[in-house]
Amino acid sequence: MEDKKIKELVYTSLLAALVCVATFIIKVPSPVTNGYTHLGDGFIFIAVLLLGKKNGAWAGAIGASLADIIGGYSFYAVPTFIIKGIMALIMGTVAEKLPGGMKHKWIAGALAGSVWQIFAYYVVGSVMVGSFISTISEIPGNSIQSAAGIISATLFMTVFKHTPIGRDMLEC
Repeated sequence: MEDKKIKELVYTSLLAALVCVATFIIKVPSPVTNGYTHLGDGFIFIAVLLLGKKNGAWAGAIGASLADIIGGYSFYAVPTFIIKGIMALIMGTVAEKLPGGMKHKWIAGALAGSVWQIFAYYVVGSVMVGSFISTISEIPGNSIQSAAGIISATLFMTVFKHTPIGRDMLEC
């Protein structure tokens, strides 16, 4: 039993690091939002797929908020921690509730989590700048980021599940 807990801790930490790297390094600047679009969401979706909703949420929340701190967006670290954690929990919960025979039901969960994320960042950004009008321009960028995350997670999992470590993690 203890070996399983250690394995979960190691894998959760590993995925948190991957979320951080994919968020901080693999990014496309967005002049409209003064931020950037990244592939970190894809690794949050992967974390939920590999670790389940609880550990996937921890990995996503920690990794994404660390990327905010490292990247100079520390004022977003706490909102990001909450938003990304809830996004992962939504994804996992929706995927659990859908009928068992549905193939790729995690995508429905990822879409639901993405809707939450887009809405939550819109509200947080609006409160930070004091305007619910000027932050509407951020919605398309966040939507593209979520779509890129779903696509990258799909591609990654297609390859990853055929590797020895992928099979090992999927048994966890």
